Amino acid sequence: MTLNGEVKDFIKENLKGTIKKKIENYDFSKKSGNPFVDTIFKRFSNVKSFIHSMATTFGDDYEKIARKIAESNPEFEEVKKFNFTGKISDDESALIKNMVKELEESKEGSDYDEEIKLVYGADENNIKDTKITIDLYLRNQEGKEFFIEMKGPDPNKKEVRAAKEDLLNVVAMKKREINKEDFHDKVAIIFGIYYNNCKGEYKNWKVSPLFERGKGLLVQEEFWDLLGVKGHLTSY
Repeated sequence: MTLNGEVKDFIKENLKGTIKKKIENYDFSKKSGNPFVDTIFKRFSNVKSFIHSMATTFGDDYEKIARKIAESNPEFEEVKKFNFTGKISDDESALIKNMVKELEESKEGSDYDEEIKLVYGADENNIKDTKITIDLYLRNQEGKEFFIEMKGPDPNKKEVRAAKEDLLNVVAMKKREINKEDFHDKVAIIFGIYYNNCKGEYKNWKVSPLFERGKGLLVQEEFWDLLGVKGHLTSY
């Protein structure tokens, strides 16, 4: 992924501003709670807690950076955080909740294509309006839409479950206007992980069962390259 000077400056200034604000408002007088650490490192004993807190604070910055990178990519005509309103039936909603529950308890893992097929096969009686917020919405020059939920490498279980349900809700809403055979050409639902915090292949017991790697799940380079490299879009 090659970033132009404007994007690089945006990332640098955005992160510098966040760090500066955090330092100005952080209480470094607090102790770590470990008397050995506090005695040895004195006023620096709370630095570890500060760094951990800083990693959490960067969450909003990652979303801003992701949007900026995508905006710099001429392949995309629309880039935004998206409040998506559509229609979903009672059966579709029940199917999605049950599917996510089964995935959490199963050792087989996610099957991206099969899950979309099941949502398309659900009954459409008792349709209701539904509204969800998508972290990042992209539409490319060919009109294909990308619905992306973004998280750090170790999100909590509730966040992962909610993201999976929201993305499958997108499928249910889109099936009113798109034939199943055309879905992959016109829509992608993605769970994007900003970075891999472990050596080798990314594995997280909360994430891996619910998302299929390389399809519903993009990690680190895969995620950022989708936003910034035109050639990667042809494979998605």
